[in-house]
Amino acid sequence: MIDYKWIRADMDLFQINKDSKYVIDFVNTGSLDSDFRKYACDFYDAAECVICYLVGEAARKYDIAKLDLWYFATVYLYRQSLELLLKANLFQTVTNFDDRKKIVGEVRHDLRQAFEKLIEVRSLPVSENENAKWLMDYLSDISRLDKESDMFRYPFGSNFKTLFEKQTHISLVATHDNMNRAYQIIEDLFNTGCLSEKTYMACQPKLIVEGGYYYQQSVVGYKYSKYSFYPYFSSYSKVGAFLRDVIIKEEKINLFMPMCYLYRNAIELGLKRLIVEDSHIDSTKVEQITRKKKHSIQGLWNSIIKEIKACENASDGDTTLIDAEQYIRSFHNLDKNSDLFRYPCNKNMEPYFVTAKKFDIENVASCFEELCNFLDAVDIELSRVKEIEEEMASYYGFY
Repeated sequence: MIDYKWIRADMDLFQINKDSKYVIDFVNTGSLDSDFRKYACDFYDAAECVICYLVGEAARKYDIAKLDLWYFATVYLYRQSLELLLKANLFQTVTNFDDRKKIVGEVRHDLRQAFEKLIEVRSLPVSENENAKWLMDYLSDISRLDKESDMFRYPFGSNFKTLFEKQTHISLVATHDNMNRAYQIIEDLFNTGCLSEKTYMACQPKLIVEGGYYYQQSVVGYKYSKYSFYPYFSSYSKVGAFLRDVIIKEEKINLFMPMCYLYRNAIELGLKRLIVEDSHIDSTKVEQITRKKKHSIQGLWNSIIKEIKACENASDGDTTLIDAEQYIRSFHNLDKNSDLFRYPCNKNMEPYFVTAKKFDIENVASCFEELCNFLDAVDIELSRVKEIEEEMASYYGFY
């Protein structure tokens, strides 16, 4: 029997079940270079768990849905690990608070620029090192495609441009090998202060390498869905659930932060899907909402709640929407800017989790999953209503 999770009236994000075996006291050290490296290790470990499952068990079972859809979240986990590790290296060298803040403001999410800054502050001999030259080319390709770290989180960027304009068959093995080489080069630099001379298995320095064995590929960029939120919503929610299972089965509690971020982004994607695809809000207003509200769970909810209520067909006394709003408030108040689970500090360099915070991992995962399921159900209902309206408009010639 499938345990289908649904929103509850007694939801409490910080509840600790007395019999839970999976409770974490999460705390950062306050040393940014160490904390950024720890987050980098956790995101990299999460990516490795996912991609090893995909090229192994999923490939053996010919599970095309997972091979295709899980690509987006997997690449994001890898990309985020590189960004965190590059910044850990920078903070290892640059210790002044104002200088660190300035570097973060300049670099933002641009991996190439982060590496260039690292070369500058450490006077690294790039031209004499093959790994450094390969890494520069690889990070340059990532920045060319995904400078703002949004093309694998959302179906389109801030300019509404999509990444995949045509169907693309991407090698997951090459993705793994290249990300592994990039991560190891940067990690060696953190550990030794020097550019490694080791030989690593890798392909050409490109983020997207096509080809390989069919059942170890991700096929993305279907024309009919290139602006669709569903592939991304599914990717982040399903991979979040996968990491939850890994945490429980293998006791890898270090995957807690990556799991939380994937779930959190799934909620944001679910809300944006309702606004962009299912609402009656005109396109200009939709663009304004997505730009202004950005990552605000509460702001996005407030933008769509009127339409949800208009389509509500619940019985008298049903508290579903009231319960849903409790989830929205809880997640928004915990992580207003979508950075709590991604970085050890905010953009003003103010650290998170300076004192230990206790979480019941199973309870947190359940709360996320319950809201994801609710948003998915709302999408189904709003889509149904919109389809009926479009059919009526076509038949009667109005709207």
